[in-house]
Amino acid sequence: MTALRRFIAGAVCPACDKTDKLFMYTDDDGQRICECAACGFRDERSRDAKPGTSEYKRGLGESDVQVVRMLDPGNS
Repeated sequence: MTALRRFIAGAVCPACDKTDKLFMYTDDDGQRICECAACGFRDERSRDAKPGTSEYKRGLGESDVQVVRMLDPGNS
């Protein structure tokens, strides 16, 4: 059986930086698979992964995390 593949509009591949090439599908084991149609990047997540857990963040190493500071232009 072929899984339904859904492209993610506006998503940027973390491996090749191309936009609109990532798609997601669920395999027979219930794993959510995210793949890049351009470079073949692949990331798997459990169907029950919750935001904030290590399973949800899998695929990102400590060196990939960046702290972003939001500035309010009205307070400058």
